Amino acid sequence: MDQVLESRGSVGASAATVHGDPLPRRAGRWLVRAFLPSDDVLAAVEVGAAVQRPILTGRRIVVDGPRGGVERSAVTALLALVFAHYRQDRVLALDVDPGTGSLARRFGVRTRRSLTDVADANPPDSFEAVEPLLSSVRERLWTLPGAREEDEGDLGARIYRGALLPLSRFFGITLIHSGTGLPTELHDAVSAGAHAHVLVAPETGDGVVGVGRMLDTLLATGGDSLTSRIVVVLVAQETNPDPTFDLVGAVDILTEGGVGVFRLGRDRHLAATTVIDPRRLAQATHTTMARVAAEVLRRSL
Repeated sequence: MDQVLESRGSVGASAATVHGDPLPRRAGRWLVRAFLPSDDVLAAVEVGAAVQRPILTGRRIVVDGPRGGVERSAVTALLALVFAHYRQDRVLALDVDPGTGSLARRFGVRTRRSLTDVADANPPDSFEAVEPLLSSVRERLWTLPGAREEDEGDLGARIYRGALLPLSRFFGITLIHSGTGLPTELHDAVSAGAHAHVLVAPETGDGVVGVGRMLDTLLATGGDSLTSRIVVVLVAQETNPDPTFDLVGAVDILTEGGVGVFRLGRDRHLAATTVIDPRRLAQATHTTMARVAAEVLRRSL
């Protein structure tokens, strides 16, 4: 699973040089690679095949969370890189979180236009017609903000629905970086148009409570069957964990309701930089995010 998120181009000169894994762990991984159990190798192959599974129509996957923070944009960017690495169709990472531009910074690119520009133009009849509005991240991966920073607040639910559907048909996977700061009508439109949801929260008691509240809101509008299309990613925190927080119990409660749950451990590279350099991520980050991508794609179908 090494270099699942391998970059095929520059990710930005400002990327920190800190590796997700310390040197002894990286050296040890290279030494033992030839002696990995066959079951581990088979599992890695199966995960890769699951991410590559064919789809008849493009999937829209919303990445949301109960509060602002770096976790949500990092998980959105990591998922986009996984899908672009494994799949042969196009991937779009759309950032509708208002005024932050955090997704473009994660990729280390500057966006040129926005979804509002797509809405203002004639409905695109080909990918070549819409490509000039997009910002290329790497092979098969593009990103686009919902609105330009100077036009914050211009993206409404009607514009979103009218522009996204014609645009997303040119992509196998469209990842939508959402957030609780959106106007209610727009947030509802983003959620309603999703084939699957990824809810990202810190691995804390408050984080899990926030996820629970979001689940209640989603289920109130989408019905009990919606849990089959939800994956939760709990991100480990840098500070010492709360000894009173029962992580195992919290995960059990979520999984009993039909939600998929993954834990993304602390990655020194993600903690040290804004721009993600896939070559410097921890091995556990590669493995976990490939599994998340496989599971959310399965649930989106």
